[in-house]
Amino acid sequence: MDKEIYAVALNNALNEIRNVCPDVSCSFIFTKDNLVVAADEQAAEAIIEKTMHSFQTIEEKARAAIGGLTTLLINGKKGKASISSVNDMYVAMAASEKADLICLQSVTRVVVPTMLRLLEGIAPTPLKLAPSQQLIVDTLSGFFVGSSVEIDPHVLEQWSEILNVKKVDEVEIEAFGGKTTQCKAKEIGEEKLKGKGIIRIPEKTCKSLEVKKGELVKVKPLEG
Repeated sequence: MDKEIYAVALNNALNEIRNVCPDVSCSFIFTKDNLVVAADEQAAEAIIEKTMHSFQTIEEKARAAIGGLTTLLINGKKGKASISSVNDMYVAMAASEKADLICLQSVTRVVVPTMLRLLEGIAPTPLKLAPSQQLIVDTLSGFFVGSSVEIDPHVLEQWSEILNVKKVDEVEIEAFGGKTTQCKAKEIGEEKLKGKGIIRIPEKTCKSLEVKKGELVKVKPLEG
């Protein structure tokens, strides 16, 4: 099955979830590395990015305290949300305050895994379908900085596998404001910064993109 067709099938399946649970307002699937696999037509990009960033922060704290997090349920006055681990990914759903949490969990634990198994049964296809990724900005400064950005080695390796190339050495960066730029990329060298979903961007480039340290940007690999 072609990757594009596979992605469309997943997106359509997520759209059908609202027929099972009408109170679901939007849903999307993302990997543990914040790669968006599929999203229904109601899932706004800003909501997806904010959700993944917030969940990453919570999951990191849970990992340090209890070894990890498989399910997160939020029962608020204005709505409910569910994020659950499924097949090495996370399924996120937002619903109205009237939504049945049992229904949400049934969809997550039964419907979504069944849907994924059916698609895999038709034609096994890697689920890392969307190489663009939201990364947290850190700044690079100094006389010898140059114009290249530094990215987590794990992210670069994952992109190489997705694109079936030996090395990814150029990326496109898009800020929330819409500004974009293309930069040469290399691995982050500092061990303490690896595995944290960070992109280190020279201060001059940050100014042109109008982004600051701690903000999110969308980054995608460019094939040479």
